[in-house]
Amino acid sequence: MLSRVSRIFLLSIGALASDLPAIALAQDADTDQALPADREEYRLDQIVVESSVLNETLFSSAQPVSVLSGTDLDLKSRDSLGDTLALEPGVNSSSFAPGAGRPVIRGLSGDRVRILENGIGTLDISNVSPDHAVTVESALVDKIEVIRGPAALLYGTSAVGGLVNVFDNRIPEELQKAPLSGTVELRGESVDEERAGVFGLNAPAGPLMFHIDGAKRKSGDIHIPGYARTPELRETEPLDYPEPQGKLPWSYAESDSLTLGSSYIFDGGFVGASVNDYNTDYGVPNGEEDISIDAHRRRVDVRAGLQDTGGFIESGKFRAGIVDYNHTEFEGIEAGTQFKQNGLEARLDLNHRKIGRLSGSGGLQFQDTDFEAIGEEAFQPPTTSRTYSVFDLEEYQVADDVTLQLGGRLDWSSEVSQGFSGTGVDSGSRDFTTFSQSSGVVWDATDDYSLALSVANTQRAPTGQELFADGPHVATGAYEIGDPDLDPERSLGTDITLRKNTGQFRGFVGGFYSHFWNYINLSQTEEVEDDLPVYLFEQVEADFIGFESQVQYFAIDKFKEEWSFDFQPDYVWARSSTTDDYLPRIPPLRILMGSTYSNQQLGRVRLEVQQVFHQDMVAQNETTTPGYTMVNAYYSREVAVGSQSVELFVRGTNLLSEKARNAVSFTKDVAPLPGASAMAGIRVRF
Repeated sequence: MLSRVSRIFLLSIGALASDLPAIALAQDADTDQALPADREEYRLDQIVVESSVLNETLFSSAQPVSVLSGTDLDLKSRDSLGDTLALEPGVNSSSFAPGAGRPVIRGLSGDRVRILENGIGTLDISNVSPDHAVTVESALVDKIEVIRGPAALLYGTSAVGGLVNVFDNRIPEELQKAPLSGTVELRGESVDEERAGVFGLNAPAGPLMFHIDGAKRKSGDIHIPGYARTPELRETEPLDYPEPQGKLPWSYAESDSLTLGSSYIFDGGFVGASVNDYNTDYGVPNGEEDISIDAHRRRVDVRAGLQDTGGFIESGKFRAGIVDYNHTEFEGIEAGTQFKQNGLEARLDLNHRKIGRLSGSGGLQFQDTDFEAIGEEAFQPPTTSRTYSVFDLEEYQVADDVTLQLGGRLDWSSEVSQGFSGTGVDSGSRDFTTFSQSSGVVWDATDDYSLALSVANTQRAPTGQELFADGPHVATGAYEIGDPDLDPERSLGTDITLRKNTGQFRGFVGGFYSHFWNYINLSQTEEVEDDLPVYLFEQVEADFIGFESQVQYFAIDKFKEEWSFDFQPDYVWARSSTTDDYLPRIPPLRILMGSTYSNQQLGRVRLEVQQVFHQDMVAQNETTTPGYTMVNAYYSREVAVGSQSVELFVRGTNLLSEKARNAVSFTKDVAPLPGASAMAGIRVRF
């Protein structure tokens, strides 16, 4: 396996560096003409990373970043955020259920991957359990940014594995000239009979901007090729009802969202607020009968910004979000465990005036959540979590072609547990002070090549679940017991990325290594409680090693016609050096190969093949996962109808109806990925 991985990694580097000598000597004139400034989708140096406070681009960022927007986002949008991002470099979906897919970055998930909405956490409880939905409606999103690797410096200790930042226009920051603008979209899909509708409207009134958006999705049980359960389960654990076949029972999903927002825009700034109501009801195909979750979230956001103040603090932005979240888990029509969380997060970013070659940004952040689970399967006691943070990131232009970044973040956090009433489990509290530092350097070797290196020493405070859990967690099939004496998790992560901006070959290739001195792992014991194996949260040393690459070759590259081929492999290897065991649910080697042809008259068509290899490097008591090959196709065309833009798009997924199971999913042995599917939609922009 390692030799195959090494060959793929070297192939990516070779492709990206293939025309370095030619570009170092002279820039090809035809390439310049083929890449005007407004062609942002193929120019890494023109795509600004909003998650960065230093106005970085994909070309100049010290950390590996991916951006999904525009037509690509329209075509890839799914029920869950994880499934929407599942084909991005280094990203998988937890795929617990069609309505509950959380992003997994480089094999890390849960509280090690932070999910934000416009820079503020979702404040739901999707990080507590894999069957809990991320309360983000993907169809209403304008752009999604993924930072792979430690992003804890700017966004908190729970971003030690990576960050997903979702952007929308719910609080407009600029006035528009048109009296009304917006989008309307309808789409449907065959594999689950999904029907979805989306709308968004923006209108000015003097210095005010008003926004309203909404979405509604409804889908049935998904079609699957063959049996739902693996042959091993069918042979060793027979059911007392017919084996699910052809359809995955209790895999339906339904959701709706409505948002109202408004802003006051003035010279050099804005202030605004929005209110969102999000509801979802989805089945949980975990091998049991008729399990579902009914979730509700109410969210209020406030945002304000200033630009060009003329003082030492040149610009600043304040953001705050308040969330009231609850969901009920049902067995048939009988209500089971209830989960509730109220949360507040506020953040202030201040960018100072450039001092010589030094620019930077600092800020303050506060987060407070109250979590409660009520019922027989409440595995975590009521817990209050509070964190105060201060951070700073500075960038120094060492030379015209070399930029250095240095930063630090200090967090004071507390976890206070009330204990389980009447069970003998006592209340408890822990206070933590954690400090994270990062450094990075970006070398612009030529106008077309950049080499980025980043090193981050991060600390993550244990969560209330890791400290105080003591109960049956059916979603993970474990009786979980926390350890109130856990230390902060400390890691050292290194990333190196080579990027290329123009020429026939473009894209990036990068490698990473992260070492955890006291990784908090959920380890199985020999004990059984409530008919479930007992798992303990304990700390071990662990290593994560891997790479990601995304290289495009342009066979035709004209202003009105393009034909490209792309090659996107990624891989992660993770093992505990304390026990010599592999860590659980680590994604295997993947290779995505595709070809895209676009013509101004005909539209854009893409065919891709994804090869996912067999995963046999698994943890104790974890089953291996067979590899699979999946074929997908996409088509979109945008036409002008009067003053409106109409986009037609079609997606074909798993066209050969391959039987596929996701190695990172808790439910992989009882819930395969969907079979062959066709999706069609229309989006009107005006």
